[in-house]
Amino acid sequence: MTDTALTLSFDATTSGGRQELRRSIRRLSEFSRTVEIALQHFNKRYGVHLVLTQRSLTRAFLEWVRRFEAERGLADRDRRDFSHFAAGILLSSLVRNRPVAAGEPVAKPSGLARPDEVLVDFWAEGVFYFEFCITVLDKVLAEQDLEGIHLSPEALQLRSWASFRENVASDPDLAIPFLDLFLCGDPNWSFPKAARFRTALQGQMLDWNKRLPKSSPDR
Repeated sequence: MTDTALTLSFDATTSGGRQELRRSIRRLSEFSRTVEIALQHFNKRYGVHLVLTQRSLTRAFLEWVRRFEAERGLADRDRRDFSHFAAGILLSSLVRNRPVAAGEPVAKPSGLARPDEVLVDFWAEGVFYFEFCITVLDKVLAEQDLEGIHLSPEALQLRSWASFRENVASDPDLAIPFLDLFLCGDPNWSFPKAARFRTALQGQMLDWNKRLPKSSPDR
């Protein structure tokens, strides 16, 4: 990770001394615990008061796991890109089910705001969903000894976030290509829900097909 402006702090579950967030996050109890810790950190960091609805969070989790399991057969084609895709479908599930909402307003000190603070003022819930997803993603990539995430300039631009918010309001699945846009990826705006249409995974499938033995013609 080259820019910590939009990452959160929470402890990953350990197993035998090794970080295992990529497995534990797929258990509801651990997922809920991690979200709660992340939200506490987010509220403290930005001086806001977002509240969590457990029922909506459970619905988002179950939707994400179902979609993840339906696509995970492609994971070995390109583990880094598939991890990005999994984070994208998590983001879309959170946006669709809206488990976090603004609580009582909190007084903030005056002065010049950082770019991430401007985004929080614009859409605190969306920024939290995004920060949670990319923080999990960065940790999962590290567990697999893969290159971490890189934020694009668009990730901190209010104009891009206005487009993000407007588009996902009508189609939450567009959160997947927006995540790719914000992480220097190659967004697939036409078929965002299908991992097989992602550029990186398509390239891996073509390479794999070229390695298949050719059958002998019938004589």
